[in-house]
Amino acid sequence: MFSIVSWNIQYGKGVDGIIDIKRISDVIYKDGLPDVLCLQEVSRNDPEIDNNRDQVNELKLLFPDYDHFFGVSHDRSVGNGKRRKQFGNLVLTRHSPIQVLHHLLPSPADPKARFMSRQATEMVIKIDSGAFRLMSTHLEFFSEKQQIAQVNRIRELHKEACEQFYNTAINKPKTPFEIVERPDKMIICGDFNFTIESEPYKIITKPFTNNIPELVDAWNVINSQESRIPTCGLFDFKQWQHGPHCRDYFFLSKIIASKIKKFIVNTETTASDHQPIRLIIDL
Repeated sequence: MFSIVSWNIQYGKGVDGIIDIKRISDVIYKDGLPDVLCLQEVSRNDPEIDNNRDQVNELKLLFPDYDHFFGVSHDRSVGNGKRRKQFGNLVLTRHSPIQVLHHLLPSPADPKARFMSRQATEMVIKIDSGAFRLMSTHLEFFSEKQQIAQVNRIRELHKEACEQFYNTAINKPKTPFEIVERPDKMIICGDFNFTIESEPYKIITKPFTNNIPELVDAWNVINSQESRIPTCGLFDFKQWQHGPHCRDYFFLSKIIASKIKKFIVNTETTASDHQPIRLIIDL
């Protein structure tokens, strides 16, 4: 079995307002260490967020048996010779990926909304049964226009990978032109910042043409007869005044949907404004 945990940790800020990265790791250890851990909203060297602390390094030390890959959504200078101020998504994995790609997602102008750059980290992970792609992301909150553009880009990346997989280019081993296949089997997780009734949700699950595997919502595959468990707004009523709802998902290629075993939401922790979600799949 292969397990993936996705969690928007809000840079370690709990419902009590205290920033505590160790508390985040305590929750993960208590629930059981996954094969891959995808964390959104991780801060590095930002005096306004966590007093210049390097949360990437702290998490690396807290999970010493994992490789770490930080997908930077913004990377800003604070002066020559000083550490760069960064913010983004961190993937920690026990299975060293054979390829990692960081994609900056589009953000078309929307003067009515706040703006923050968004990105997705894609990696090819090879296990005994074969290889698959894993993607972790965090989409726009304030602008549906940007959300739609970002969802469409994710779909383009999936289509591109599948087409490359089905139509292999000329391979030149032991050179920069050596091919690393991007399989049509993909799992994408993260804080998508849209609800199940929204247009972006409808777009991401829309069928493709030319035999590209469509992306399905893992919850609907395994728990279709049950009410969806909320992933935010359970405890933080200041930020989520309209109450509990879902913004965090696992989507995956339909061709591996039958292999899902469990979808679990931790509804107890208050270590962030979001709840950690866990997918267990027999890959």
